[in-house]
Amino acid sequence: MLPPKLWIREISNTRSGYPSKMTDNQESTSAKLRSIRKSKGWSLQEVEKLSRGKWKAVVIGSYERGDRAISLKKSIELMNFYQVPITALFTQNLTTPISTKSSNLILDQRRINESGDIQLIGIKRIITYICAKRRDWNGEVLSLRSDDLNFLAIMLDKSPEATIEYLESNQYLLK
Repeated sequence: MLPPKLWIREISNTRSGYPSKMTDNQESTSAKLRSIRKSKGWSLQEVEKLSRGKWKAVVIGSYERGDRAISLKKSIELMNFYQVPITALFTQNLTTPISTKSSNLILDQRRINESGDIQLIGIKRIITYICAKRRDWNGEVLSLRSDDLNFLAIMLDKSPEATIEYLESNQYLLK
């Protein structure tokens, strides 16, 4: 039997002065994994089914409870499966959420992501940013707030009204 915690550094800083922990916040990587899965509306069994058995429910549950360590390679693969940037696991929630003012505009993220339209490169970046700020990893639709529309208009070099017309004419908005 190995001595307990043989491979774990129990110091607060490494030789270079960097903290030995990834983050000092209360939300662990395990909790973030669970939060991301739940934001997609998936149960552990659904993850296993949707991944065609690549990700076993019991393994994902172990990662989420912190009973089992997840390697960086596996983290990247899992985040790719969830279609969420890997940085979502390692960032702290240091900023306040985006304004809660809402409009009735709902972007169809699936259609935008499937499109080869060159004008959408910037839009895709903005959508990724907004989703990260809101911690919304659903990946299918995005409710636009007034500030969001302004960002999209800047990226498209159009007025907010012209941006809405562009999005509607290309069927990037859901009614």
